[in-house]
This record gives sequence, C-alpha cells and structure tokens, in this order.
Amino acid sequence: MAEREIKYRGLKTFQIFSGETKNIWIYGFYLKRGTYGDPGPQAHIFVYDNGYEGYRVAAETVGQFTGLLDSEGKEIYEDDIISFYDGKIGLVEFFHGCFVVRCGNNSEVQPLYDINDWKIKILGNRFENPELLVEKISGKKKIKTVKKKFLKVETVIYQGSE
Repeated sequence: MAEREIKYRGLKTFQIFSGETKNIWIYGFYLKRGTYGDPGPQAHIFVYDNGYEGYRVAAETVGQFTGLLDSEGKEIYEDDIISFYDGKIGLVEFFHGCFVVRCGNNSEVQPLYDINDWKIKILGNRFENPELLVEKISGKKKIKTVKKKFLKVETVIYQGSE
C-alpha cells in the first residue's frame, strides 16, 4: 500500500517592525495545543525543516492536503478555489468523509477524486481571493459569506518535508 502524505497549511500573521502585519502560509503537521496563559488549545502548524518549530496559525484557515495535484502540479488543499476545463468554478471542502468540490448554489457537490482526471487548475483560496466566489444572480452580484480578514498574503516562507 502506498503511503499518502498527510499535511496541513494555515495562515500565520506576523507583525513587522514598522507595525505593519504580514500574512504567510505555513505548511506542515497540524496540532491543537495549549501553552501557559492561553485560553485553551490553539491551532499550530509544526515544521521539521532545520529543527522543530511550531507556529500558531488562525484556526479558521487550517486546511488539509487532499493528496492531489492540479494540472500545473500544485498541491490542492481544503478551501482552494479551482476551475474546471469548462470554466466552472468550485470550492474544495471536506464533506461526509471525503474531499469534494462544491459548485454553484451549494447544492452541486462532486467528489474531488472523481474529477481529478479532468483538467483542473487552482485559482486561489477563499481567504486570499474571496472575489472568486461571487455569483451573478439576476444581474446583481451576490458575494458568499467569506471572512476577508486575510487578504494581504505575501508568500510561503516555510515548507515542511518528511
């Protein structure tokens, strides 16, 4: 049996010396843990490159790697927004025990493994690109409920490895 890679990503907010904040994706092992003074267990992503480091991340941004790649070789995670060869756009979610793509009015759900042979491409994710989840309804635009707290993401600085 082939081993599948289990890893997660989460968004970490750093404060720079100028007082500006910077959001960065952290990739690695996910664990909820508490430390002295915390109100309870906090979401952390642990990275094993050059030692053992853990970073507190925003719990609502934590998403698991699906084990699949898009047509350009990028890893597909929960909360990614993908497009199909026919231009349809969907959101990757974990639903009833498997990764699915939810399209349109939220009633259309397809298992991600069924559509993996199709030419799919990652357009972004729901935290950085909420505008991709806009639906046109009778000539008006309706934006689905998305937290827009994490719009200034710059780059990945840590990539966990085995």
